[in-house]
Amino acid sequence: MISLPVLDTSPQRPVYAQGPRDLASVRLLRISVTDRCNLRCIYCMPDDGVEWMAPQKDLLTADDIEAIVSAAVHIGIRHVKLTGGEPTIRPDIVEIAQRLARLGIGDLSLTTNGLLLDRLARPLRLAGVDRLTVSCDSLRPDRYKSITHGGDIEQFWRGVRAAHEVGFTRLKVNVVVMRGINDDEVADFAMLAKEYPWSIRYIEYMPLGDSVLTGVDPSQPTIGNDEIKARLVERVGPLTPVDRHKEAGVGPAMVYTFEGARGRVGFISAMSRPFCESCNRLRLTAIGELRSCLFDGGEVSLVPALRPRPDREAIVRLFADCVALRPEVHSNRGNRAMSQIGG
Repeated sequence: MISLPVLDTSPQRPVYAQGPRDLASVRLLRISVTDRCNLRCIYCMPDDGVEWMAPQKDLLTADDIEAIVSAAVHIGIRHVKLTGGEPTIRPDIVEIAQRLARLGIGDLSLTTNGLLLDRLARPLRLAGVDRLTVSCDSLRPDRYKSITHGGDIEQFWRGVRAAHEVGFTRLKVNVVVMRGINDDEVADFAMLAKEYPWSIRYIEYMPLGDSVLTGVDPSQPTIGNDEIKARLVERVGPLTPVDRHKEAGVGPAMVYTFEGARGRVGFISAMSRPFCESCNRLRLTAIGELRSCLFDGGEVSLVPALRPRPDREAIVRLFADCVALRPEVHSNRGNRAMSQIGG
């Protein structure tokens, strides 16, 4: 197992920062509806896979998720993201989206690998999903297949086309950049932002759980976004910062545009420039654990507040308890696989 340093442990506070240990600072709730996935990306799962968190019968139900989000809306949270694992493999994902959209959420989004969007993009749009984020770590078919352990990039593009056809035109595209694996494609991804009104978001590789990148220099799998920016400038010219409030959502990406681009490029730099001081989100696992941090523990179970019937006041108290557990700066390795947490 590789232990990586956090490259810059000084908190980086953008102008829109709040918090982080006050409940009022929470603006986004990320909800993992399943820890299962139809891919096994190398940075997300170890080669021998992960142990599922719980039997399917122990996952939060649609009723549970609706009760939790209702409580979140009650305390002012207006941004909800559905994630996984892969959220589109959950049979009732459209029903869940419909229920949440009725609760007065200002922004309901979903993060997906895109492989099932060819049949689900329209139902999700009709259910009330406002935005989609799709994950793609290589534009080369063979490399995409290798990184995902068997994924078909043509199926990904079919999903993207289906999303466009039903109105999801301003996609966010997440790219986990790994040195020696796909970092030679960063400029190619920027060309997508030139052609389409998309936000291409470069995410520094984060060591989580037991996942280990093989076949690369074990001391330097993380490539800092400052290096990525420099490479892009060489290819596309100067990068111009975008007003944070003009970017959809409330994520941590620092966003830029460049000459001739219809879209944008963004940088999420959890390893080189931790943004813990400005963290504005909580993460809910598929079995009801509310986590204060992607990397570290600091979690509380919401299940006692859901059984035998939902108790809104108890749920809100547990939200406050969870926020209070946030670390000053996250550790250098997460204690669970990405698929178990929901990103």
